[in-house]
Amino acid sequence: MEAMTGHNRILLRRWLLLVLTFVLIACHALVLRYALQHKSLSAVMVAGAMFLVVMTHLGLLGRLYALFRRRFGQ
Repeated sequence: MEAMTGHNRILLRRWLLLVLTFVLIACHALVLRYALQHKSLSAVMVAGAMFLVVMTHLGLLGRLYALFRRRFGQ
C-alpha cells in the first residue's frame, strides 16, 4: 500500500512565501503607522527608512557596502 502524497511541495512553498511576505509587509506598515502618529517625520525620511529595510531584508545592503568598499577603499 502506497502512502498518499497529496501535497505539492512547490505549491506549498509558494503559498508559504506569499503569506510570509504579506506578514512582513503588514508588520512594517504597523510600525511605520505607529511611528508616524507619534512623530512628525518627513516623507523623505520615511522613504529612506523603507528603502533601508527592504535592502536589509533582501540582503543587498552587505553587497552594496562591499561594492563601495572595493571601489573607494584602500
